[in-house]
Parts: sequence; structure tokens; C-alpha cells
Amino acid sequence: MNAGRGGLQPERTALAWQRTAITATVVMVPLMIVNARLGSWVTTVGGSLVTIAAAVLAFGVHRRFAQLRHGHGPFSPFHLMLRVAGVTSLVAVVALATALVVVLR
Repeated sequence: MNAGRGGLQPERTALAWQRTAITATVVMVPLMIVNARLGSWVTTVGGSLVTIAAAVLAFGVHRRFAQLRHGHGPFSPFHLMLRVAGVTSLVAVVALATALVVVLR
């Protein structure tokens, strides 16, 4: 065990944010289908971009796992957390837009 790593809290945090990005991806797929069926193409295209960003972020933790394999120093998941929080906020905006489209029809 590498005593210089200072614990595994950053790894647990990165994994939690990775799960959040995966959840955002899973939530966006049905929202995009509903928007496409409703003919709301702007929301569908925006949702597609958000889904792609969430998927990219979900695989972003791969860098950290490579660092662990090679024994590199500590890793801060702060930037990953900011990106996932931004994508999650965009998912909420798309969900709200979808709800408004459904209610106003």
C-alpha cells in the first residue's frame, strides 16, 4: 500500500460523480425520445448534446484509474465535479422544458 496517497477519499468522490454522470445520461435518453415525439427539435438537439457530454464525463474517471495503476500522486476530482454539476443542471433544464412542452400542449 502506498502510504503517500493520503487515503482514498478523492477516488470515492470521483466515483460518486461518475455515477451522477451515468445517471444524467440514463435520464436524458427517455427525455430525448419524448421531445422527438412531441416535435420539440431544439430540446431534442440540446438534450443530445447534454447526453454526449454526460457520457464523456462518465468515462473521464478513466484518467484517475490510470494514475492509480501507475502509482502517481494525488488527484483532485474538483474539475470533474464542476463539469458533472453543470451537465446535471442542463439535464434539469431539459427536463423542465419537456414538462412545459407537455403541459402547454
